[in-house]
Amino acid sequence: MATLIANGTGQPHDGARGASTDPIGRAQRWTVGVVLAFLAVFLVVMGSQFIMASLAGFAGAPVLAKLRQAIPVSAHEAKDLLSAKQDEMKWLESGEAAIDSGLARLLIAESLPADAKERDRLVAAAASDLKQGLAAAPLSGRGWARLAYSLAALEGWSPAAMTALRFSIAAAPFEPSLTLFRLRMGLEAWPHLDARDRASVLQQIRYAAKVDLKALALLAEERQSIPVVRAALRDQPHVLAELDRLRTQTGRDPQRRSGG
Repeated sequence: MATLIANGTGQPHDGARGASTDPIGRAQRWTVGVVLAFLAVFLVVMGSQFIMASLAGFAGAPVLAKLRQAIPVSAHEAKDLLSAKQDEMKWLESGEAAIDSGLARLLIAESLPADAKERDRLVAAAASDLKQGLAAAPLSGRGWARLAYSLAALEGWSPAAMTALRFSIAAAPFEPSLTLFRLRMGLEAWPHLDARDRASVLQQIRYAAKVDLKALALLAEERQSIPVVRAALRDQPHVLAELDRLRTQTGRDPQRRSGG
């Protein structure tokens, strides 16, 4: 005789047969099975997409490696990077891939003559890619820096371009690979900056002096911004002395103040 036990309602039932005849138990097991099956399919699909996206984007890795080392790339390499990132985004939406796509378009645009009509179209497309990428990766300092560059090229130092530059500094204030690139823009935009933004640029100058003082000296000469650089470093007399020495080596007069 089967042993009688109490169920959840206090009613007796046959414990030997309950596991196989309870319709609610069967329904629950079927539901769990379906959910697990869908989850397995989802993981397989997502895993496959991730793998395919990684393989597609791998073709652009050598170009990105050169850029991280500040090694110039050719227009052909920039096109390879753009193609790789566009293929990657066909498989998986990625903020970083969109940002890299925007960078590639900028590099291609820079390889064209300054008056080429295609140049503006590429820069506008780059800005679009960068905005898409930043929507998914809003803490990308390099993405904001490239967007600032794109917008400044299209609109001049508009409020949007200024905001992008400000966000780039806020997102990655001490990123060596971005310091001189952003500082070039900051010095160019200097007349349009308010006191807070100027303080940020002065901070970037002090950081650039630690990263590469020679490159900073050359950039300041190029942008005719030696007075601004000296103001940022006024509390560091030994750094100012080295700055003047480097300017002398490059054939500049360290006492000249007009534009430097």
